[in-house]
Amino acid sequence: MRQRSARSWEMIVAGLSAEARVQWSSTPAARAEALAAIWMSRPETAFRDSGVLLEMADYAERNAVSRDAARLEEVRTAALRLRTAAMGAMMQRRRFH
Repeated sequence: MRQRSARSWEMIVAGLSAEARVQWSSTPAARAEALAAIWMSRPETAFRDSGVLLEMADYAERNAVSRDAARLEEVRTAALRLRTAAMGAMMQRRRFH
Protein backbone atom coordinates (compact mmCIF):
# COMPACT_ATOMS: atom_id res chain seq x y z
CA MET A 1 0.00 0.00 0.00
CA ARG A 2 2.84 2.38 0.75
CA GLN A 3 4.25 2.09 -2.78
CA ARG A 4 0.78 2.59 -4.26
CA SER A 5 0.21 5.76 -2.22
CA ALA A 6 3.50 7.21 -3.46
CA ARG A 7 2.48 6.99 -7.14
CA SER A 8 2.02 10.20 -9.09
CA TRP A 9 -1.22 11.14 -10.83
CA GLU A 10 0.45 10.48 -14.18
CA MET A 11 1.49 6.99 -13.07
CA ILE A 12 -2.04 6.23 -11.90
CA VAL A 13 -3.63 7.43 -15.16
CA ALA A 14 -1.06 5.36 -17.07
CA GLY A 15 -2.65 2.32 -15.40
CA LEU A 16 -5.86 2.84 -17.36
CA SER A 17 -6.39 0.78 -20.49
CA ALA A 18 -5.00 2.30 -23.68
CA GLU A 19 -8.53 3.04 -24.85
CA ALA A 20 -9.43 4.85 -21.63
CA ARG A 21 -6.18 6.86 -21.64
CA VAL A 22 -7.00 8.15 -25.12
CA GLN A 23 -10.44 9.26 -23.94
CA TRP A 24 -9.14 10.87 -20.75
CA SER A 25 -8.13 14.06 -22.59
CA SER A 26 -11.58 14.62 -24.14
CA THR A 27 -14.39 16.70 -22.63
CA PRO A 28 -16.19 15.10 -19.67
CA ALA A 29 -19.41 14.42 -21.62
CA ALA A 30 -17.58 12.89 -24.58
CA ARG A 31 -15.30 10.97 -22.21
CA ALA A 32 -18.21 9.42 -20.33
CA GLU A 33 -19.93 8.30 -23.52
CA ALA A 34 -16.77 6.84 -25.05
CA LEU A 35 -15.73 5.08 -21.85
CA ALA A 36 -19.19 3.57 -21.44
CA ALA A 37 -18.98 2.17 -24.99
CA ILE A 38 -15.52 0.73 -24.33
CA TRP A 39 -16.49 -0.80 -21.01
CA MET A 40 -19.78 -2.23 -22.29
CA SER A 41 -17.97 -4.13 -25.04
CA ARG A 42 -14.96 -5.19 -22.96
CA PRO A 43 -15.85 -6.17 -19.39
CA GLU A 44 -12.28 -7.28 -18.62
CA THR A 45 -11.10 -3.76 -19.44
CA ALA A 46 -13.89 -2.28 -17.33
CA PHE A 47 -12.90 -4.46 -14.38
CA ARG A 48 -9.24 -3.42 -14.59
CA ASP A 49 -10.03 0.27 -15.17
CA SER A 50 -12.43 0.35 -12.22
CA GLY A 51 -9.50 -0.46 -9.93
CA VAL A 52 -7.60 2.47 -11.40
CA LEU A 53 -10.62 4.72 -10.82
CA LEU A 54 -10.62 3.71 -7.15
CA GLU A 55 -6.92 4.55 -6.95
CA MET A 56 -7.63 7.94 -8.57
CA ALA A 57 -10.23 8.67 -5.89
CA ASP A 58 -7.72 7.70 -3.18
CA TYR A 59 -5.12 10.01 -4.74
CA ALA A 60 -7.61 12.89 -4.90
CA GLU A 61 -8.54 12.36 -1.26
CA ARG A 62 -4.88 12.45 -0.17
CA ASN A 63 -3.73 15.34 -2.36
CA ALA A 64 -6.64 17.66 -3.14
CA VAL A 65 -6.53 21.14 -1.68
CA SER A 66 -10.28 21.14 -1.15
CA ARG A 67 -11.89 17.75 -0.69
CA ASP A 68 -15.43 17.10 -1.78
CA ALA A 69 -16.19 14.01 0.28
CA ALA A 70 -19.57 13.48 -1.36
CA ARG A 71 -18.07 13.60 -4.87
CA LEU A 72 -15.28 11.20 -3.92
CA GLU A 73 -17.85 8.80 -2.50
CA GLU A 74 -19.83 9.02 -5.77
CA VAL A 75 -16.69 8.17 -7.75
CA ARG A 76 -15.90 5.22 -5.49
CA THR A 77 -19.47 3.95 -5.67
CA ALA A 78 -19.51 4.24 -9.46
CA ALA A 79 -16.18 2.41 -9.71
CA LEU A 80 -17.45 -0.40 -7.48
CA ARG A 81 -20.67 -0.67 -9.50
CA LEU A 82 -18.60 -0.81 -12.69
CA ARG A 83 -16.43 -3.51 -11.19
CA THR A 84 -19.46 -5.54 -10.09
CA ALA A 85 -21.17 -5.21 -13.48
CA ALA A 86 -17.96 -6.17 -15.28
CA MET A 87 -17.53 -9.24 -13.12
CA GLY A 88 -21.12 -10.26 -13.82
CA ALA A 89 -20.61 -9.81 -17.56
CA MET A 90 -17.40 -11.86 -17.48
CA MET A 91 -19.18 -14.64 -15.60
CA GLN A 92 -22.03 -14.61 -18.13
CA ARG A 93 -19.58 -14.88 -21.02
CA ARG A 94 -17.82 -17.82 -19.41
CA ARG A 95 -21.13 -19.55 -18.75
CA PHE A 96 -22.14 -19.37 -22.40
CA HIS A 97 -18.74 -20.30 -23.89
